[in-house]
Amino acid sequence: MKRPNDNREALLTTNVAGFIAPARLHETSLSYDAEGRLSILPGTGGTSLGVHAGDPVGGYLADHLMVGLSLEDDPHNPATPGAVHLLSCLGNAVRIAQGDPLGLVAGKRGGIAPGFLPPCLISVEVPEQVVRVLAGDRVVVEAAGRGLTLRDWPAVTLSNMSPLLLDNLPVVERGAFLEIPVRAVVPSHAAGPGLGSDPWIGDLEIAAPEEVEGDVEALCFGDLVAFDAIDGRVTRFFRPGFVSIGLVAHGPSPAPGHGIGVTVLLSGPAEQIRFPVHTSASVGHRLAELATSP
Repeated sequence: MKRPNDNREALLTTNVAGFIAPARLHETSLSYDAEGRLSILPGTGGTSLGVHAGDPVGGYLADHLMVGLSLEDDPHNPATPGAVHLLSCLGNAVRIAQGDPLGLVAGKRGGIAPGFLPPCLISVEVPEQVVRVLAGDRVVVEAAGRGLTLRDWPAVTLSNMSPLLLDNLPVVERGAFLEIPVRAVVPSHAAGPGLGSDPWIGDLEIAAPEEVEGDVEALCFGDLVAFDAIDGRVTRFFRPGFVSIGLVAHGPSPAPGHGIGVTVLLSGPAEQIRFPVHTSASVGHRLAELATSP
C-alpha cells in the first residue's frame, strides 16, 4: 500500500484575479419547491458567516449554500466561467490583492444553462476572524493543478485538484487498483444538474438522495462522494464501468431536481478504482485547518 506518484514538479502556478461575489437570490422560476411553495433563501454568493468546511450541509435554511466566501470572474457576467473558475483548484491559496492571505479554495458550483442565471462560483474556506474584517472585493487565487496527473494511472483523470489537496486525499495504491473511501455512492440515475458539463466547471448534484448508498442526511462540506457509472474525465455523462469521485461543495436546495453539489476530483474506469463507504471519508476539517495555517 502506497501513495500514487504524480507530476507536480511540472505544474505552473499562476495568479488569477477574481471578485467576491455578491449575495444573490435565484430567479422566481427556481424559488418554488416541488409542491409549488415559494421559498426565497440566501446561500448563493456573498459571505456565509460561521459556515466552514467540515460543517453539516443540511444544517442551514439556505439554497445552494457554500462555505466561507464566494468568488466569481466577472460580476457583470457571473454565469460565464473565466480564468479564475477554470484554473482554480481545490486547495489553492487565496489572498486579497494587497497580498494578505484569505484562505483556500474549497469548492466550485454553477454553470451556463438557458432560462436562469446560475453563477459560476468558487467557495473559499476562510478563518472566521479574517472574514469578519474583510474589506474590498478583489482577490487573487494562486492557481495550480491544471495538468496534475497520476504517473502510473493514465486512465484516471484528476480535475480541480491541487497538489495540496491530493496530499490530504485518502487515496492509496493497492496492487492493480486505487482505493479511496467515500461517505456515499450515488447511482447514475440519481445524478442531476451538472451532467453534460466540463468537469472543471461547477459541480454535479445529487438529485435523488433516497437512491444513494450512505447517509446523505449526514453529509458535510468536504466529504467525499462517488458517482457510479458516471464518466467525468472529459465531460460528465452516464457510462457503465466508470466512476467519478468528488468533494461536497454546496448544500441542498428546495428547487425540484436540485440537491447537494459535488465538485469532481477524480474519474476513471471502475476496475481501477475502489471506493468503499466509510463514515470518516472527508477532507473537510483538514481544509479548515490548512486555511488557518500561515
